[in-house]
Order: sequence, then structure tokens, then C-alpha cells
Amino acid sequence: MEYLQLLLTRLWVKTIDFPSPLLLLNFSVNYFRFWLCFSLVLILDLVTKIWVVENAHELMLHPIVVLDGIDGQKSLLEFTYITNPGAAWSMFSDYPMVLTILAGVALFAIFLFRSQLELNKKLPQVIFGIICGGIAGNLSDRLFREPAAVVDFIDVYIPILNYDYPVFNIADSGIFVGAFGYLILGLLESKKAQEMKEETPHSSSGD
Repeated sequence: MEYLQLLLTRLWVKTIDFPSPLLLLNFSVNYFRFWLCFSLVLILDLVTKIWVVENAHELMLHPIVVLDGIDGQKSLLEFTYITNPGAAWSMFSDYPMVLTILAGVALFAIFLFRSQLELNKKLPQVIFGIICGGIAGNLSDRLFREPAAVVDFIDVYIPILNYDYPVFNIADSGIFVGAFGYLILGLLESKKAQEMKEETPHSSSGD
């Protein structure tokens, strides 16, 4: 029984890969691309939100038209100001604390499972750096703004669908781009693995 408990403990530690001070140092040095993308997204998100909050009243009354080109009152792209205690499309607006906890858990989980996510490779570092920068940007709003709500300001209108997309921010963009990039990466790697699998019998028969 003791041997079984020891074995399970070792497997758990090996799978989760708990951090140590030396490991944290290596993570900082060996994951340069991750930290670079993380910092760029986070800083850009924080700077733009500071500007938006400072000009909140003016942006609410008179949004800045960035890209026009269609008839009517709507613009293709404009900067405005709103706050959102929930997630995208204002989901879970009544449970901001749950969203805060989930964001923290997501960041911690990405760190713990970095080996399984192959963060030792260049492209996954870029992808998850962008994602984590976005998560951290919105998490900082929930933790340090009063009331706890995310600042959104990018308003996009899609005329072909006659759809006013929910207002978002740089952090949301990072999460979306990173998630989409990870999906594409997964599909490409799956296709590559399938091609290698199909080529293996031919190589064996040639030998």
C-alpha cells in the first residue's frame, strides 16, 4: 500500500511538474519569446485602458471614428468606453468573482502544464505568451479597478451581417488571436503527423 502511494505521488509530481526556485529562473531565461509576447500584450492593454479611462466621458458621448466607409450612423471601427463585469457578450456578469478565479486558475494551469503544452518550442511560446498577456490584462482590471469590471473600448460593426460586435479590448484580442493560432497549429501538426504515419509503411517496404 505504501509503495502504491509513493508511486502515485511520483507520477502526480512528474505530471504536474511543480515549480522550484531554480525552475522559475530557467522558465524566465528559456522562455524569452513567451515573456516578450506576454509583456507586449499586457503593456499595450494597460496603456490603452489608462488612456480610455482618462477620456471616458468624452468617448462615451463622442466615440472616435477610426474606420468609416459605410452609410448611416454606424462606423466600421470606433473607440468608445464601456465597462463589463462579465465575460464576452456580458456572460456571467453576476459572477465576477468566479471569472476572476477562473482567470487565475488558467494562468496557473498553463504554467504547470507547460511541458504538455510544449512551451519549450518557439511557436507555442508566442501563442501562449499572447494568450496569457490577454488573461493577465483583464485579470488586472478585475483585481485593481473599482468596481471590479473590465474596460472595453474597441467597437466593430460588421455591415455584411448587420451586426454590431460586442465591444472588446486589446486583452480580448490577444486571447482570441492566441486561441485561434493554437487551433491552427494543432490542425497543422495533426496533418503532419498523419502524413508521416502514411509514409512510414512505404519507407519500410522500400528497405
